[in-house]
Amino acid sequence: WEYQVGPSVGIEAGDHIWCSRYILERITEQAGVVLTLDPKPIDGDWNGAGCHTNYSTK
Repeated sequence: WEYQVGPSVGIEAGDHIWCSRYILERITEQAGVVLTLDPKPIDGDWNGAGCHTNYSTK
């Protein structure tokens, strides 16, 4: 699954990503779930299933 951060402007986007990552790590820790930020954690042919970033000008 995925989660979204934003909207953010400029360098603030990096701050929001780091904060959201910290919060996600704490939530998964409390829930007893293993978190990985590896875009392809399982070997194999995963065409199009990599880490991606979407940008919007609106």
